[in-house]
Amino acid sequence: MQFQYSIVQELYGNDYRIAREVIQEIRQLGSAVEQDLLAILDDAFQNADYYETLPSDEGRFAPLHAVLLLREIRSGKVCKKILQMLQGDIWDIDRLFHPDFLTEEIWTYICHLGHQDLDACKSILFEGNADVYARTAISTGLAQMALHYPEKRESIKKIYKKILDFILAEESLEILADEEGIFGDEPDFEADIEFISNFACDLLDADFKEFQTELDSLFENGLIDEEILEETNAVFKKNPLSYKSIEEFYLEMEKSAQSALEEVDEEENDEPKIKKMKE
Repeated sequence: MQFQYSIVQELYGNDYRIAREVIQEIRQLGSAVEQDLLAILDDAFQNADYYETLPSDEGRFAPLHAVLLLREIRSGKVCKKILQMLQGDIWDIDRLFHPDFLTEEIWTYICHLGHQDLDACKSILFEGNADVYARTAISTGLAQMALHYPEKRESIKKIYKKILDFILAEESLEILADEEGIFGDEPDFEADIEFISNFACDLLDADFKEFQTELDSLFENGLIDEEILEETNAVFKKNPLSYKSIEEFYLEMEKSAQSALEEVDEEENDEPKIKKMKE
């Protein structure tokens, strides 16, 4: 690939132990480097199978570097790319980025960079065909947006109200009572219950006390999986989340890799030794 800034090519020659100087130089380019980084994501989305086979220091980590740097430079376009992925094969996100990226990082893009994409987020939340993890990540991102950006709270409240009205409508409750799903063209009851349960957690974390009556109704109608949220723990309380910087993200990866190596060494050292007879 050809880039406007040659430093971006360095992302293809490094694994997660990429030099701090490379990260800093790209980050300092700010919005000017946005198109180069988005081009990496576009190529990765279209060729996920290919990227998955690349060696660690020959491009395998380029999509992860790019998506994290786009967050660092506060890209106004990366959230749209993320939402496109969430509507496709969401496992490509794990394959291209990191095994826990979907559940631990996607919400940050919705929260901090998705302010112009609320309609798209609302649309996906109502798509039963969209993966439950994708819908949960979006809901969590919106809840956190309501906390971090109070000016967006009313808009998000309207989205949540629409979802609650849909779930608690008489027709929906009758369908759910028969253990059938209600979201999307191909409803899935178990997926809907998992989504509703996590959605309820987001209501609590965003401190939407005005939805207490609706939350009570979700429990009364058996729509909350208590392995996800026990009724005794359903307390409205602001729970703002933070995320790791790119340096912290890679440091954590390095620590995890080191711990894994140490565990292997311990297992090898624990193997029974053959005692030699004394001469």
